[in-house]
Amino acid sequence: MTTEQFQSDLAAAAPLRAADLFCGAGGAAMGLSRAGFEVEGWDIKPQKNYPFTFRLGDALEADLSGFDFVWASPPCQNSSRMSACRPGLAAKYAQLIPATRAKLKAWGGPWIIENVVGAPLENPAMLCGAMFGLETYRHRIFESNVPLTAPPHPKHTTPTSKAGHWKPGTLISVSGNCAPIAMAREAMGIDWTNRDELGEAIPPAFSEFLARQIISQIR
Repeated sequence: MTTEQFQSDLAAAAPLRAADLFCGAGGAAMGLSRAGFEVEGWDIKPQKNYPFTFRLGDALEADLSGFDFVWASPPCQNSSRMSACRPGLAAKYAQLIPATRAKLKAWGGPWIIENVVGAPLENPAMLCGAMFGLETYRHRIFESNVPLTAPPHPKHTTPTSKAGHWKPGTLISVSGNCAPIAMAREAMGIDWTNRDELGEAIPPAFSEFLARQIISQIR
């Protein structure tokens, strides 16, 4: 299906609603919107830069009735490599993936859980920035109750600079004190967040790619 056909089919259909749990500043939400969803986000912290309807509150208590699809990005600090670098640090963070999975299974509609490589997701698909021609690799994994496909994974022939220390001829690492910030924003396809929010986000290209698959199955 071409992009034009996809957009034409969406225009002829009723809008689909997506709940974005643990939404942060909305990197995933932008991709969901571009795919054709009306998006509402939940987060326990205020998110003034979130680009769609925002609900302040515990994502695990969100009312999912009336939604066609749920995207969830529970905090990843428990599973991140940065936390693993310091003994005992990861254990200080709550592991919210099991509770999130249980909530989504009880809800019953199509869902995706997103997290970092190494997180305890079940049979996840993996996406990388190189699959989408981005200037950052940014690997993330995705669990779903519907089949997901991923593009071919290109070899990483270009090295990545250390976060905050970009060098010409390398890709940028978008984490921590990512700099130069303009280059990090361009690499991620995100221009509405601050530095800290950008470091926590995923490229909208990831969520748009997966959301199109969800919409095709719903339709």
